[in-house]
Amino acid sequence: MPAVETQSIMRAVAILDCFSADQPELGVREIARQLHLSTSTVGRLLITLRSAGILSQDPTTRRYVMGPKILQWSSIYLSRLDLANEAAPALAELHRLTSETVSVYMLDRGERVCIARIESPERVRVVVRVGERMPLHAGSAGKALLAFMPSEALAQILGKPLERMTPNTIVNRKTLTQELETVRKCGYAISHGERFQDALGLAAPIFNADGKVIAALNVAGPVMRFDDAAVAKYAPKIIRLANQVSQALGYVSSPE
Repeated sequence: MPAVETQSIMRAVAILDCFSADQPELGVREIARQLHLSTSTVGRLLITLRSAGILSQDPTTRRYVMGPKILQWSSIYLSRLDLANEAAPALAELHRLTSETVSVYMLDRGERVCIARIESPERVRVVVRVGERMPLHAGSAGKALLAFMPSEALAQILGKPLERMTPNTIVNRKTLTQELETVRKCGYAISHGERFQDALGLAAPIFNADGKVIAALNVAGPVMRFDDAAVAKYAPKIIRLANQVSQALGYVSSPE
């Protein structure tokens, strides 16, 4: 990125930092004085921020306030924060039960992103990072999300090339579609080394108050410890824990 563009971005961030609970409204000169910049420079940046919806301007006083885009961004952040908080007890219990790496993945723009995790204390373990983004077709958490997505959104994702992450990644659409049907029937997804080779993953979906799948609760470990017998043992437990998180978010399951 050119140095001029970087400087403009940093100055725009500095302008936003001028606003606070004590100073919710600011004029061009006030901001220029705080940042030791010319009023013309600040004015140009304010116009750009206003056109993007990041700031709004009072037509009478000509002073600036935070705009609707800030609310949109904050709602995204808060939704993740709420989900992570509500999922924390279930995450801790799943970790206590399995002693493997457990995580919560949130659906985000056609991918899944890790928003919370507790790593296994074992030396050999599956390692994931908070903030790490992964494709939906590879891994148990991704399949738990895909299986319960609206058909239109699912078709859009399956219409794109499916990247092979490991030799076991399912990249055939027909095979993956059949796998997702199995996930819907049993309520959980399994991955045999589809995202991390020599690892087995188990995941169950989390729904919001509108009944939409928004996240997945996941546990994964090396196959030498976490095998098909572990899946049979922990599948009912991960479904129960994921349901607890869904209910905490306001989800009410439909009667069977």
